Amino acid sequence: MRSLFLLSIIAAALHAVTLSGLIESARTKHPTLEAIKSRIAAADYAIKRAKNFDNPVIGLGINDIRLDEPANRSLERMQTQSVSFSQKIPWFGKRDAKKAIKKAEKELLFASLKEAEAVLFAKIKQTAYRLWETQKLIELTQQTISLTKQNIELFEAYTASSRSGNTHMGIMSAELVKSRLKTSLKRLIAKKEQDLALLEYLSFQDNIKEVEVELFDKKLLPLEKLLSKIENSPIITIEEAKEKIVIKHIELDRLQEKIDPVIRVGYYQRSSYEDYISMGVGFAIPIYGTEKNIVQERRAALLSQKKVLLDSKREVRAKIEKLFAKAKSSHEIVEIIEKESIPQIDHMFDLIRSNIAAGGDLYKFIDLVEQKLKLDAEAISARAKYYITLAEIEAILGEKI
Repeated sequence: MRSLFLLSIIAAALHAVTLSGLIESARTKHPTLEAIKSRIAAADYAIKRAKNFDNPVIGLGINDIRLDEPANRSLERMQTQSVSFSQKIPWFGKRDAKKAIKKAEKELLFASLKEAEAVLFAKIKQTAYRLWETQKLIELTQQTISLTKQNIELFEAYTASSRSGNTHMGIMSAELVKSRLKTSLKRLIAKKEQDLALLEYLSFQDNIKEVEVELFDKKLLPLEKLLSKIENSPIITIEEAKEKIVIKHIELDRLQEKIDPVIRVGYYQRSSYEDYISMGVGFAIPIYGTEKNIVQERRAALLSQKKVLLDSKREVRAKIEKLFAKAKSSHEIVEIIEKESIPQIDHMFDLIRSNIAAGGDLYKFIDLVEQKLKLDAEAISARAKYYITLAEIEAILGEKI
């Protein structure tokens, strides 16, 4: 039996993972993050390509084809076969402007990756904290079931010789409470399985049976300190990156108003006369106002993006203030229950429980058991909510606080 017990402990330990292990697994395996990383890698090629010239145009030509003798290319001096080459030369600065756009787009991808990581890691933490809460409630419920059962047995042993209506009522009440606790226990176990399944998806890891979660004492930073970190929020960084892309596009669009020369070189071959080369320069003249309209369109888009950025900053600030109040409230609830209420109640609870063995009122005691269970459960839930809220704040700010 001892060997089987040790084997079961070892097997459970093999399946148990830590919170940091789940986060690291998600960082290296989750498809959402891997997809963004692939787009970042692709962005490097886009940056290299941005400074390339447009592809040249190679032309092949045969002119002055006689219908009476189409295959005879020596009838007239103007009969030629030609090869031409055309290359558009972008105005100075246009290639650098295109490269700047691609770099800005890559910065947006990095900001998106940071936001995706922050959101994903926060979900893992929050699920792990809910799992911790569920596990603690399972243990609390099991202890309460055991306590209720023990008190029923003590009460029955004392009152075995003198049963009355009140005695039966007390035992019936205790049995009803025990049944409700067993039902709650089943629901909690099912919730634990759901949390474990969600963690398997979020961390992209299989066969998770247990998660080691330790809630170290983590203080809530002052609100002013949290608000000072808003500029580093991935939400803000993404909107700033989008604004930068629009600005870079405007810089390129302004350069597009400049004339781009097109160089043409041709080689002409004649059968009866000497071959010759022709050279020429063409210009793409922006005379229809298309480029100016594009600049104005971009400016309107930039104004819109500035408004979005301003709104995002206000939204992030409001979220931080709201979450700060929520975390502070949860922490205060934990302090009140664990440091003030529970110690006093535990002492009185032990005194009352000792009366059960002497035939005390089981009905009233069971009512106190339920009330104490609710108070302990509230303390556990408040502690879990505190850390869940901190994880959400970390996700918004994109850093550990």
